[in-house]
Amino acid sequence: MDSGSLLNWKKRYAAAGAFPQPAIPRIGYWMSAKKLKKMDMNVFSRVCRNGGFELVQIDFKRPLDQQGPFDIFLHKLTDIIVKAEQDNMDDSQEVELFRVLESYMKSHPETIVIDPIDNLKKLLLRQRQYHLIATSEACINHEMVFTPNFIELYSTDPESMLEDLRRAEVSFPIVCKAQQAHGSSDAHRMMIIFNAAGLQSIKVPCVAQSFVNHDAVLYKVFVIADNFYVVRRPSFENFHSTDLPPVVFDSQNISSASWLYEDPSTKFQSSISPTSVSAKPVFELDSKIVQRIVRGVRKQFGLSLIGIDLIVEKASGRYAIIDVNAFPSYDGVPNFFQHLLGHIQSLIRQRDSQKMLTNGHAVMIKPSGLKMDPEVLS
Repeated sequence: MDSGSLLNWKKRYAAAGAFPQPAIPRIGYWMSAKKLKKMDMNVFSRVCRNGGFELVQIDFKRPLDQQGPFDIFLHKLTDIIVKAEQDNMDDSQEVELFRVLESYMKSHPETIVIDPIDNLKKLLLRQRQYHLIATSEACINHEMVFTPNFIELYSTDPESMLEDLRRAEVSFPIVCKAQQAHGSSDAHRMMIIFNAAGLQSIKVPCVAQSFVNHDAVLYKVFVIADNFYVVRRPSFENFHSTDLPPVVFDSQNISSASWLYEDPSTKFQSSISPTSVSAKPVFELDSKIVQRIVRGVRKQFGLSLIGIDLIVEKASGRYAIIDVNAFPSYDGVPNFFQHLLGHIQSLIRQRDSQKMLTNGHAVMIKPSGLKMDPEVLS
């Protein structure tokens, strides 16, 4: 190619917009004050900056168009989604802000939302959540994985309650939980009922689920896309008597981080002495079963940042899924922010690869994400 042809090619290339400096990918985020206290976003900001990203905290008091554009919208909006679904006028300002955000996202489909709001709605009602778990690939046709039997109770009549429990094969002791898994002070307040007499203590409507003896160990499976980490935490001792009064507890306060297991290795790392949690030996989870659970739950709900609560049934050794939570604390997960940014980078690569077919013809994607018009390449 002579110098004249090269100059002409460069002019055409510049006209196509191929030479401008690529914009820095931007991550907008919104979380409640409570969530922000648990997550040091200053650390995440440094991780993003080192990775070539800009992290921006969204201010709902300003127009979103003035704060964008955003490549990623990262959020923990579950409580506000509940209020918006209920059209709660006591929180009309929050609900209106959520509507504004929904409108913005619909107008900017190129923005990747972590996680999609419609998919998060599948988690909000426990009855629906448990049904989706029970019918997911994690449980179907797998004799080692299940979710304990459950039923939604509405009646205040103990006899009617007993009939509903019998019909759903929910046996004592039972764990009674609020219908809403998010968005209220009662969401994490639970009660264990040991016998028919205890049914008088139940506040309906609620979801009742069979309690499974599990040797006082709860496994918190923290999922970041295709990666998962398991933290071993203390839980209730096995119950052998049904002649006990109801036990009220807060599911968020009953356990604390203790042991860490990272996939895909099989190495347990102790952060404190195991005897300070339980004198029982550590049960090593089968990573293949946990992988199946993670895959099945992710596919069913369409979410990438979730926490799965697992227990191992003492009598059978089966794995019981007892809860799925959106964007959990990730307490005890090493290098969480690095893994999160890696997931974000993967999503952006997937998005940009889809731009390789535009208007029915192929285009080339530079590593920076800039498109080259096929006419320029000819």
